[in-house]
Amino acid sequence: MDDKEGNIKKSLFSRIDRKLIFLFVIVAIVSPALGIYYFYIIATSAIPESLFVEQIDLMKTAAVFIICIIAIDAGIIGFIVSRSISKPIKELYKATKEVEMGNFNVRTDIKTNDEIEELSHAFNNTTAALSKMDEERKQIDSAKTEFLSITSHELRSPMTPMKAQMQMLENEYFGKLTKEQKESLAIIIRNADRLDKIIADFLEISRIETARLRFVFRQTDLKETVRETVEFMKGFANEKNIELVANIEEIPIIEVDPDRTSQVLRNLIHNAIKFSDENSKVEVNALARKDHILFSVKDYGCGLTPENQKRVFEPFYQVEKTSCRQYGGTGLGLTICRGIIESQKGKIWVESKPGKGCTFYFTVPLKPVKETEPIKVLFSSKETIEKKIKKEFETMLGPLGLEEFDELKNKNALWKDDIFEYIDSLTGQHILTKEQGEDFKNKIIYIFRWEKDVIYKEKDTPCESLEGELIKRD
Repeated sequence: MDDKEGNIKKSLFSRIDRKLIFLFVIVAIVSPALGIYYFYIIATSAIPESLFVEQIDLMKTAAVFIICIIAIDAGIIGFIVSRSISKPIKELYKATKEVEMGNFNVRTDIKTNDEIEELSHAFNNTTAALSKMDEERKQIDSAKTEFLSITSHELRSPMTPMKAQMQMLENEYFGKLTKEQKESLAIIIRNADRLDKIIADFLEISRIETARLRFVFRQTDLKETVRETVEFMKGFANEKNIELVANIEEIPIIEVDPDRTSQVLRNLIHNAIKFSDENSKVEVNALARKDHILFSVKDYGCGLTPENQKRVFEPFYQVEKTSCRQYGGTGLGLTICRGIIESQKGKIWVESKPGKGCTFYFTVPLKPVKETEPIKVLFSSKETIEKKIKKEFETMLGPLGLEEFDELKNKNALWKDDIFEYIDSLTGQHILTKEQGEDFKNKIIYIFRWEKDVIYKEKDTPCESLEGELIKRD
């Protein structure tokens, strides 16, 4: 019996689309209404005049009662038929929205014995394939990061004895050296140091990407940290006769890792000195804000073009087409700074004009983040993600969206929270409706799902522990 009912339903309703469903509802309401109306007219007009008033009222009441029963039955049948079609379609729609949000484990359970059930099976097969591909992608990312970590450790292991032996040779521990031998040995040692620095940078990158970057938090007066860092860097600044100035406001004593803060400051000051002209100035500022401390390092050097500003924090990126390009480097220093700052939920960005110098900013939150999350800085799809975000900005806001996107990117404010704050400001100004704002946010969430993939994380290791791992901070 069930198979027979399913075949009847399939033949009647399997090919009805939304327009036909709408037409069916209209016909199901209008046709019974017209039928009931004419049935009542006929029933009341066909009553013989010879009947008593009581009999006439009784017949009219019976007619109305029958009409009501027919109307109720028609309404129930119409509701059941409509429900049997709309419910599975709604279920499929909700499932597709889940996929749009990045949930590839969603499945539908539709038992209608028609084409909608076949569509449900096809949807489940598609999401299963997408889920498998997504899992494979995560495994590949994990393998790449693990390979980087293991390789960096293995490369660094022989470096220490090699450098020790070369330093012994340089100090003539094994005998006198000629001038040519000393010069050649100096070149070898210099390049060995550079290679060791590259390996150390890769180790830092691997820690950032696996949430194993170590922070040792303690109550710290960052004013003293800034002063010590500036004094340390003055020796390097004096080589180019550059004035290094520190402007520090009253800063609260907070729980923070002062060595990591100093590491970021040293890197930014070093870059500022390196890309500044002789006899110029570099300014270091620290200001207290509502929920963070704002640091800045300003130079008066060659500056950066808008394109260089967008890419300066990318790994291995070197500034091209400028006289400043004469300075070498691995291109990982600013990337590591970005990883350190963002591990603490801070922000780092640059503002610059060509020929006018640069100002690098970063923030340190007043409350430390002791459970860090993996941040993809090397094996990341940042460029692809930014392209998708840019497309959504253009779709939602038109040409204005492209300008707003570039402004947010220059401030390194293309993270989910920053974009959400921007969208809220648009809805608050009634530039976007609430529905448009929610749709915009859903699309951004879907894009950033790739950034939330956890590659590997040791949650049982406290951030204060330094067991079994040597940290080199330079």
